[in-house]
Amino acid sequence: MALDAASQNTVSLNYDSVSLEEIINQVESQTKFKFIFNNDEINIQQKFSIRSSKEKVVSVLNRLLQTTNITYVIKDKFIVLSRKDIRKKFTISGNVTDAVTGESLINANIIVKNQSRGVNTNSYGFYSLTLEEGDYILQISYLGYTYKEIDISLSNNITLNIELEPTSSQLDEIVITNNSNSKVSTVISGVSDLKVSEIKRIPAFLGEPDIVRALLTLPGISTVGEGASGINVRGGNIDQNLMLLDEAPIYNPTHVFGLFSSLNADALSELKIYKGGIPARYGGRASSVIDIKQREGNSKELKGEGGIGLLFSRLTLEGPIKKDKLSFLVSGRRSYFDIFFPIIGGELKGQKLSFYDLSTKLSWNINDKNKVYLSGYFGKDVLKFGIDEDDSETGEKSTETTDVKWNNATATLRWNHIFSNKLFMNLSAVYGRYNYNLESSDGGPLDSFYSIKWRSSIDNILLKPDFTYYINPNVKMRFGANTTLYKFIPAKITSEDEGINTVNIEAERGLELAPYIEYEMKKNRFSLNAGLRYSWFGNFGANSVYSYNPNFPKNPNSVINTKMYDKGELIKSYEGFEPRISLKYNLKDNAAIKLGYNKMFQYIHYLSNTTASFPFDVWKISGEHIKPLEVHQISAGYAYDTPNNDYNFNVEGYYKTFKNIIEYKNGADLFINKYVETQLLPAEGYSYGAEFSVYKNIGKLKGNANYTYSVTRRKTNSEFLTENINDGNYYPSNYDRPHVLNVTTNYSLNKKWNMDVFFTYQTGRPTTEATGRLIFDGSPYLTYSDRNAYRLPDTHRMDVSFTYTPTPKLDKKWRGSWSFGVYNVYARKNAFTSFSIFRNNKLKNYNFYLIGAPVPFITYNFKF
Repeated sequence: MALDAASQNTVSLNYDSVSLEEIINQVESQTKFKFIFNNDEINIQQKFSIRSSKEKVVSVLNRLLQTTNITYVIKDKFIVLSRKDIRKKFTISGNVTDAVTGESLINANIIVKNQSRGVNTNSYGFYSLTLEEGDYILQISYLGYTYKEIDISLSNNITLNIELEPTSSQLDEIVITNNSNSKVSTVISGVSDLKVSEIKRIPAFLGEPDIVRALLTLPGISTVGEGASGINVRGGNIDQNLMLLDEAPIYNPTHVFGLFSSLNADALSELKIYKGGIPARYGGRASSVIDIKQREGNSKELKGEGGIGLLFSRLTLEGPIKKDKLSFLVSGRRSYFDIFFPIIGGELKGQKLSFYDLSTKLSWNINDKNKVYLSGYFGKDVLKFGIDEDDSETGEKSTETTDVKWNNATATLRWNHIFSNKLFMNLSAVYGRYNYNLESSDGGPLDSFYSIKWRSSIDNILLKPDFTYYINPNVKMRFGANTTLYKFIPAKITSEDEGINTVNIEAERGLELAPYIEYEMKKNRFSLNAGLRYSWFGNFGANSVYSYNPNFPKNPNSVINTKMYDKGELIKSYEGFEPRISLKYNLKDNAAIKLGYNKMFQYIHYLSNTTASFPFDVWKISGEHIKPLEVHQISAGYAYDTPNNDYNFNVEGYYKTFKNIIEYKNGADLFINKYVETQLLPAEGYSYGAEFSVYKNIGKLKGNANYTYSVTRRKTNSEFLTENINDGNYYPSNYDRPHVLNVTTNYSLNKKWNMDVFFTYQTGRPTTEATGRLIFDGSPYLTYSDRNAYRLPDTHRMDVSFTYTPTPKLDKKWRGSWSFGVYNVYARKNAFTSFSIFRNNKLKNYNFYLIGAPVPFITYNFKF
C-alpha cells in the first residue's frame, strides 16, 4: 500500500516565538504543500515555538495547533486551515464485517486520510468516529483483507456498515486475525494476540492444534512440565489465570490431564492474553486474563472444515439459517483411544480413555441496532480402568473397576445494543459448571460387592452489563459491573456398602460484585488507559465454621468451637479498590515506551500440593480462614518496529508482589479433608523478570523468538515458627524457571509445502529431594531437604511439522491439506517430577519422564 503524501513529507523546524506565517513559509519551502486559509479567520501573526527534526508534516501540525482554535484538512497538495468553532461535529458509526462470511472484524482500523484521527472496531465489530462537518476519505484496513477507501460528505450523523473482502491469498483459508505482532500501537503493556492461523501452525502433540501450547510460546508464560494442566504467568499459580470463552470461565482448559487443549481451534476467532496491564473490566484472578471468542458462523453460505488424525478427528459446520440475519456454528471433536484399546487387547482390553468437546453458537442480527448471540461449550473426559482378580480359595473372579469422568459446560447469552452513535452496550448472562465424578466397585459376588461414588462440582452464574461511550476519536469511556455467584462442592462421597461411611464436605457459596470504569485517551504522542474497579466478595452459608485455639497451630485437635450459619447468612466479606493504569509515549511513529500498574484481588483459590493439576483437586472460597490473594504489579517496556513492519522488537520488565498467597505444610493432606485450613500456611512472595521478543514478518522464513529471565520467591509467615517452611526464609516457588527460550519458525518451501519448527529451552523447576532415612518408633521414614532446594534437569525439546497443500481445483469447493511431523524430534527425556527409593541401604532419587521418545503424527485437514 502506497503511503500518503502527508506521511512521506517531513520538515525540520527550530523556532522560538515566531509567527505562524513564518512557519507556513518554511513548511512550503521544505515540501510540495501549499497552505490555503482565510485571513479574516486565521491570525497568522500569532506566535509559536516548535522544534522538529525530519518530522512528518501531519505530526508537526497536530503539535502546533493542538491548543489553538485552528484545524486543518489536507487535500492533495493543499493544506486548508479553518477555525474549529465554526464547524459542527457529527458522528459516523457502524459495523465492519467480512464480506464473505458476514462475521465481525475485531480491531479493524478506520482512519481519516491525511489526518492522524481514527478508531478501531471493538470486540463486536462496532466503531464510532466523531468529526467536524466536511468532506473526508475514510481508509479501512484489516490484516489479511483488501484495503478500502470510502468518500463521505459529513453534514449529519451517519450509520455506515462496511464490508471488507479477504485478500486472494486468504480465500482458500479465511483466517480471522487480530493485530500484527507490533506492540507499538497498543497502550496496554504485556498484552499478546494469538492468531488462529498461528496456533494451527505450531507443531503440537499428535498434531492437534493446541491453545495452551500456543500460549506457552509467549514470553512470561511457563508450565511445570510437559503434559501439565494449566499455565504459570509471571510467577503466578495456575489458578491465577482467568480463561474466558465467550465470557464464560473455563476451570480446566485441558483434556487427558493436560496432554491436549480442551478448546477446538476451528471454532475460535480471537485469543488475547493480558499479563501486564489488565483493564478494569476484568477481575477475579490475579495474574492474567485469557479472553477467547468463538466465531459467529457464516451468515452467507454453508461451509465446513475439519481434520482426521491418528487418534482423534474434528468437524465444524457453519452457515445461515436466514441469510445475513441468523447464522449457526457447530464444532465438535472426539478421540478414539477407546476404539483401539479392545483391538490391541492384553491389559488394555476393557480399559477406556476418551474425550470429546462441542462448541456451538447462534448469531442473530436483528437490525442495525441489535444483535443477539447464544453460545455454548461442553467438554468431557472419561477414564476407565479395571483390575481382574481371582479368589484362590473359591475360584471366583471379580473385576475392580474405576470410572473417572470430568467435564466443563458453559452457556453464554449476549445482547449488543446501540443506544446512539456514541453509546454501545453488551449485556452478558453466563452459566458455567465444572464436574468431577469417580465411581469404584469390585464387581464381585453380591455378598462382597462394594461401590463408592465421589462427586465434586463448581457452578457459577455471571451477569455483566458493559457500556462503551465514544466521546471523540481520541477519548472513550467504558463502564459496567460484574455480578458472579459461586457454588463449590468440594467432595460428596456415597456408597451402597453399609461398612463405608458417607462423606460430605459442605458446599461453599460466594457472591462477587464489581463495578468498574475505564478511561482511554490519546493526545499527540501520549496514550492513557486508566481504570478503577471496586470489588466486594461475600461468603454465605449454609456452612459450619471452625474456631481454633489461638495458642496452638491449627489442627483438628485444636478446634474449640463450631459455628453454624444458615442458608444465605453472611459468614465473611472482603472488599477493596483495584486501580489500573497504563501509559504509552511514542518516541516516534515506530517506537514507544510503556508504563503500567495493576492491583488485583482474587477471592477463589485452587488447593493442590501436587506438581500438576488434577480434576479432583480442591477449590475454596475466601472466608474466615482463607483471605483473598492481593497482587500488585508494575511494568515498563519498550517497543520498536522497523520500517514497513518487517521486524518487531519488544522488551518488558515487571515486578510483582503477592500477599495472602497460600502455601502448604510439609506433608499436607488435602484429600477429602473437612479441616483443610489446618493444612495451609499464610505466605507472601514476589516475582520479577524481563521479557524479550523479536518477530520476523518478511521473506520465506518467518518466525519469532521469545526469551524470559525471571525470579519467583515465596515465604511463609506463620506466627508459630515451627510451622514455617525453610525457617521462614524465602525459597523458590514451584514455578520458578529463571531462563525460558522459545523459538517458532515457518519456512515456505514453495506454494504447496510449508515447514514449521518449534524449539523450547527452560531451566529445570525447583524440587524437594529425600536426603536420608531414619527409624522412628520402629518404622522407617525418609528425611527431606529444605523445600525446593534442588532443581530437576533443564528441559528442552524440538518439534517439526510439514504441511502439504495441493493446488485446489477451481471448479471444486473441497480443499484439503496434509500435516505431518514429529513431536520431540531428538527424543529428549524431560523430567516431569522426581521420587525417591531406599533400597539395599542406599537412597536413590529418580526422575519421572512423561514423554521420552519421538511422537510422529499425521492429519488430513479439509474445507468445503
